[in-house]
Amino acid sequence: VQVNEEIPVKHLPPTEPDPHVVRVGWSLDSCSTQLGEEPFSYGYGGTAKKSTDCKFENYGEPFAENDVIACLLAGDTVELSFLKNGRWLGPAFRLRREDLGGRALFPHVLVKNCAVEFNFGQRDVPFVTVPPGFTFLQHLPLAGHEDMGTGTRGHGTLGPKSKAEYEILMMVGLPAAGKTTWALKHAAANPGKKYNVLGTNAIMDKMRVRG
Repeated sequence: VQVNEEIPVKHLPPTEPDPHVVRVGWSLDSCSTQLGEEPFSYGYGGTAKKSTDCKFENYGEPFAENDVIACLLAGDTVELSFLKNGRWLGPAFRLRREDLGGRALFPHVLVKNCAVEFNFGQRDVPFVTVPPGFTFLQHLPLAGHEDMGTGTRGHGTLGPKSKAEYEILMMVGLPAAGKTTWALKHAAANPGKKYNVLGTNAIMDKMRVRG
């Protein structure tokens, strides 16, 4: 991932603590868009923090506009590490392959007011040189979900093909009537639809995330 531009944010107050954010890493297909804020979601951000399950720890160095971050995944023990401008920053996460239960990790990026560019192997000239023993994701053989193995790649959830396939449910009712409870149960019962539950509870939960 190359951070091409930190987009001007003159409309934001000068007290805005983090006007520009880029966090890169890996997540399961079932994870939310908030990289590094739930189990099996692993991110490294420009504030020199790594995170998983909302646990933020110091890692690497800060990065910003014009920097290139490479996300590396290796080994049967599944070691996740990162390069900054071609320099290895050391292991960030280690997890057991059996804990993944045969599920694949997918590239994931969280961006706020930044323009970024990806290279999965489609560029003739890469942003940085790939370390020995690694290969770009796009160059790995394609496998089905039922036979995902080491050194293969698979498809994630396909997005809607048209606006007609999008679905929005609006809950209407008095406070404490059970709207959020119903919505959370409905989302859990329909994981394939990947609902994003919006509401006061979600906002309050994110306000408690330090990092």
